[in-house]
Amino acid sequence: MKPIVLTSLLALLAVPAFAQDQFEYLQQIEAQQAKKEAAAAAEISRKAEAAQVREEAREESARRARQASAQSARQQALEASKIRDAENKRVTTREERMEDEDREFEREFAREERKLKLQEMKAKAARSNDYIDAELREKAAKTDVIQSDADASRNVTTGAKALMEDAGTAEVNRSNKLIETN
Repeated sequence: MKPIVLTSLLALLAVPAFAQDQFEYLQQIEAQQAKKEAAAAAEISRKAEAAQVREEAREESARRARQASAQSARQQALEASKIRDAENKRVTTREERMEDEDREFEREFAREERKLKLQEMKAKAARSNDYIDAELREKAAKTDVIQSDADASRNVTTGAKALMEDAGTAEVNRSNKLIETN
């Protein structure tokens, strides 16, 4: 009996210890299960975070690509604008240069024309005595022509008068001779 009692007592004592061991074993299993679930949750969370980071990286990459594309488009538009502006400026500058050349030509032409007129006036002033002498000679020649015409008319008139006087004298002499002969 003693062994039975002892065995029973040990069994009774062992039951709680066994139960406690089982309880600890269950707790360990639960703890391991919780660790596994926590690890699985952590893995899922890590994968979700990694997926989110990849998605954010893709979005950031796409945003950068869009920004780069927009920047490139702005740069190309700016370069095209600069080229157009440079071409417009070149054309405008060329037209302005041509207009400036035309104005300069007109000024030079007017300046040369004024110089020629001034030279002409200086030449006339320098030769004014020659012009005056030429005009006086011309007037003297006209006067001589008029005087010659007057002299010629006077000579013709004087000759006609002398002819008429001589014809009259001859007629008188002839009449006198006729009368004397009769």
